[in-house]
Amino acid sequence: MVTEHVQPNVTSQTALNQQLGLQKESYNTMGMTRGLSLSSQSRSASEEEESSSVWKNVKSIATLLMDEPPPEPTTGPIVDGVDFKLGKLQFGLAYDFQSLTLSLRIIRATQLPAKDVTGTSDPYVKIVLLPDKKHKLLTKVKKRNLNPHWNECFLFEGWPHNKLLEKTLYLQVIDYDRFSRDDPIGETYVPLNEIDLSQSPLFWKYLQPCKDSRGKLGELLLSLCYQPNIGRLSVIVMKAKELKAKDITGTSDPYVKIWLSFGQNRVEKKKTTIKKRTLNPVFNESFIFDIPWEKLREASLEVTCMDFDKVGRNELIGKVILGGRSGPMETRHWNDMVSKPRQQVAQWHLLKD
Repeated sequence: MVTEHVQPNVTSQTALNQQLGLQKESYNTMGMTRGLSLSSQSRSASEEEESSSVWKNVKSIATLLMDEPPPEPTTGPIVDGVDFKLGKLQFGLAYDFQSLTLSLRIIRATQLPAKDVTGTSDPYVKIVLLPDKKHKLLTKVKKRNLNPHWNECFLFEGWPHNKLLEKTLYLQVIDYDRFSRDDPIGETYVPLNEIDLSQSPLFWKYLQPCKDSRGKLGELLLSLCYQPNIGRLSVIVMKAKELKAKDITGTSDPYVKIWLSFGQNRVEKKKTTIKKRTLNPVFNESFIFDIPWEKLREASLEVTCMDFDKVGRNELIGKVILGGRSGPMETRHWNDMVSKPRQQVAQWHLLKD
């Protein structure tokens, strides 16, 4: 995900602030995050330069961070949905018919359940415009907080109103965990064809139990450590769990294969040993890759979990791609590795097909 720091047009920013109920002086900083778009006619020169990236048909979604939380309501909020004791989420929507811009403001959550052994959680919100599941947006993680305030605004630019009516806004609150997989806390859906966006509605929604298919293919625990002074990346394939069975016996013979690539070019491959008849293998095998600091930006690791077969071809169970330009959770792991040189950074990853 590409990040730029830009100053928006004063007139359009003022109109947006009025729709969201924000005061201009409440903004001290602003970040611009690339997001979904249906319009390419108003691209700037800098946006044209990025047309060759993975966000080729993607325009910008701005993230505006407010320093001050909104005032506490004097009366209890009216909350939609059923209370599953998973907490509730407050957010607002607005639509600018002239600029074809949908504004989503993630405000806060309250009464979230504790997911960590410390009796708290580290929540963040994942945002998707269904049915498109490929492009996901994330708020910041709020450490050790069961009543987090985010106050982040995402702008979906270039979306005609009739196209938005075909979409459903999906919001999922997740507990971030550095050393194990992130735990889903709850989710909510908002079909946009049921909302009068011209009224800039503000919502309180009870979070529902998550219904997604996390872990369908299994999960893989990897540890990364980069030493910039000698340009060396060590990868520890620690273990996997709940792998999908590939044999008629209801099990698999898994091993892990790692390809190092620079750009589109594969340059080196490593493999673990094969673990017989198990869906929860423990590997604890370490591999070394030489990656000079100046080439780290274009480097990526394709980590593939395979099922070994004596007869026939080995079958793919699932894979994950680690790098600075991969998925949100994979990029987070990679960036943690870069920001903590000479330290082992472990994280669970969901395998994908």
